[in-house]
Amino acid sequence: MRVSKLLGCVLGLGRGVVIVSWELEEDECRVRPNLLVTVRPRADRRRRCGRCLRVAPGYDRGGRPGGWLRRWRHLDLGFATCELTGEAPRTNCPEHGPTVAAVPWARHDTAFTRAFEDLVVWEALASNKTSAGRRHGLSWRAVDGMCVRVATEALGRVDLLAGLVAITVDEVKYKKGQRYLTVVCDQFTGKVVWSAKGRSKDTVAAFFAALGDERAAQLGFVSCDGAEWIRTVVAEAAPAAIITLDPFHLVKWANDALDEVRRAEWNTLRQQGQGQAAKEFKGLRWLLLRNWENLRGDQRGVIRDLARANRRAFRAWQLKEELRDILGMGLIAARSALDHWLRFASRSRLEPFVKLARSVRHYRASIEAAIEWRLSSGIAESVNAAIGRLRTNARGFHSAESMIAMVMLDRAGIAPDLPWARPAA
Repeated sequence: MRVSKLLGCVLGLGRGVVIVSWELEEDECRVRPNLLVTVRPRADRRRRCGRCLRVAPGYDRGGRPGGWLRRWRHLDLGFATCELTGEAPRTNCPEHGPTVAAVPWARHDTAFTRAFEDLVVWEALASNKTSAGRRHGLSWRAVDGMCVRVATEALGRVDLLAGLVAITVDEVKYKKGQRYLTVVCDQFTGKVVWSAKGRSKDTVAAFFAALGDERAAQLGFVSCDGAEWIRTVVAEAAPAAIITLDPFHLVKWANDALDEVRRAEWNTLRQQGQGQAAKEFKGLRWLLLRNWENLRGDQRGVIRDLARANRRAFRAWQLKEELRDILGMGLIAARSALDHWLRFASRSRLEPFVKLARSVRHYRASIEAAIEWRLSSGIAESVNAAIGRLRTNARGFHSAESMIAMVMLDRAGIAPDLPWARPAA
């Protein structure tokens, strides 16, 4: 077998690349030996602009007398590193002017081959950028640039906003302080289809601007929490869409109201000098917040005893559990039960639940829509958990753009495969 053919198979360069020569570089300055392989595209390959991949006439051989040789870091070979080298001629693109021509083994404006970048990005998603960089002797910034470059290229090939019928809009924190990303997910596939920095009306409006009026009119459902900065823009940009209130957030509101009642009763006991009773009552927090079906027999007995020991706290617990039960009913039964619950909560003399009843009346149409269509933001919460894993692994992100690139790579289905998991071009 010829050496060039062997190298082509081992390096995975494909048929579009011709190996001209090779040499093994070894000197005292190198920790590892380096295999330098000189390559060129096939002669019948048409020259294209490196930015837009449009066929373009040649401009020069690289802006230097005699041409210009470049190097690209490639996949390691055992103990040795590997680099590809070749000419970098320029094309005269009608749109971008003189631009370095595209090469089949690397993306535009990078010192790494396509296969090497895909491997590093895959490892960064599996662990973090620092670990991936240490594995290959790269800086964090080099790995970050790879992630952004790969994500940008992948997003340019697919239209994630096509065919959307039901979406979930939510926010996720990306850095300390009030710094958030707005994330839009497809309810049916669970994939992230859009993300941007900020959580405001302008951010949501930017999503609908990217979606376009025609596709916005095709939206059937939008699931979100009670944030008015989402609901107001959705009502204007997609008036035909049904806005559903996520049941998870409704139950969270009820849990918060219950805990507020518990704290008020605990403070009352302390002020009355009942220190032991206050201490025991404080320990009921997590027991009261747990679902009834998840309680053990002795824990259920504690709840029953609460009916005699503190009727206000028991009444708050009943309201929370009844609201949970309503969310599992059919639409007709839920409407009747919700009317009863609103009367009970409004007359309960428990201020947190009186406020909650006002909120339920305000969002009632969205609550009933969620019950009827069984839509929730569970997909978004799952995505938020995955984003939290990325944030934890990275120990935070320096910029929103870096985090958005990682979120889209991991949750939009555009992450690169391992180089050897796909056929060579």
